[in-house]
Amino acid sequence: MLRTLFGELGLRRMPAPHDLDETAHVPLDAEGHTLPVAEAARRQTGQGTATDVVVDASPAAAMRAHFAATRADLDRAGAMITLLDPSRLWASQVIHALSDAANQQVERLALRERGTLRTLAVIERTLVPRRGTPPLKVYHADIRATGLEQEEIANALAEGSHMAAVIIGAMQPHAVVALLRSLLAATRQPEWRCPWLVFILPPGAATLRQRILDQDWPPHVRTAAMSESLAGASSVWNTVLTAWEAACAADGNAEGQPAAADGAPALQAAGVARALSLVARTEGLLACGLVNLACGDLLVTDARDDSGGSLATHAAAMCAARQAHLSASGAAALAPDELLVTAGTHQVLLRTVARAGELGLVALLDRSQANLALLRFRMLEAEKHLN
Repeated sequence: MLRTLFGELGLRRMPAPHDLDETAHVPLDAEGHTLPVAEAARRQTGQGTATDVVVDASPAAAMRAHFAATRADLDRAGAMITLLDPSRLWASQVIHALSDAANQQVERLALRERGTLRTLAVIERTLVPRRGTPPLKVYHADIRATGLEQEEIANALAEGSHMAAVIIGAMQPHAVVALLRSLLAATRQPEWRCPWLVFILPPGAATLRQRILDQDWPPHVRTAAMSESLAGASSVWNTVLTAWEAACAADGNAEGQPAAADGAPALQAAGVARALSLVARTEGLLACGLVNLACGDLLVTDARDDSGGSLATHAAAMCAARQAHLSASGAAALAPDELLVTAGTHQVLLRTVARAGELGLVALLDRSQANLALLRFRMLEAEKHLN
């Protein structure tokens, strides 16, 4: 049995949706001729990493048919992240950087149309070893097809993942709108099982972030938007990995992969307690709480040792700074989504809770141990329990 990117399969074509038992994938050479079994095995066992797969019908339907058999239960399936990169700037670089760092192969699967041998997509995968848990599979599809077929291939790969990370780089506004519409439609389909959809945005994209969060996402799909500097493959991957670790922590999954999500509860005691519990587990955090942005009163806290009293003072100061910023900026200015103040050995982060009135999350951190990227992500997830 030979192993392809889609799991443990024999030397057969990918199944067409109307004929799952009789169709098989055929490995081909560069000219489109069928490879001998020995040559196909050589390409898949370390001396080569490229495999061609011919499909008779829709490639997305064939992928879904296979995932239905191998990834129907995400709790038992191997941990998997799909990188969606419409601008084609970062995902391939991330895959290759991970391959080099972990000394793992980059496995490639070229989906070809049987009638013309036209390449529809090149799917790349590598493994990321992790201590104490199974390796993490990271996928990316360089899609050559156009139109509806392009969206279908990307969605078919993402919907069977534990997390889909959407990298929004240098994209025109109309392209972003089209992407959101496509993903919104895909997540509403019965085939969609991916519980986490994370958007990685460039710095200063507060309006876009809010627009993403305001979409009517299905209750079984958790969404988050993170603004980070896309300076290189390592920074992109660190952001994705931060989101992954925070998702695993939010779900409390000991196996190191996110579980299916439920709808976010309304603002109530249980929701507040869970929100602060998520934030409080961040490395370097001394205290966190929910604050009234209008008056600076700290409504509820979760603190280590005696840091709660200090947090109240910092919360009042941060809210006053926010009000001063609004006053100086004028009536037409937008309220800041976040304020960060560094003072000596401490940092204080104040973040507005979207759609929850005049409320904000405030956190006091030990500057030497602070993980701001992880804290921001957990605050975003905590918002779901406060809206």
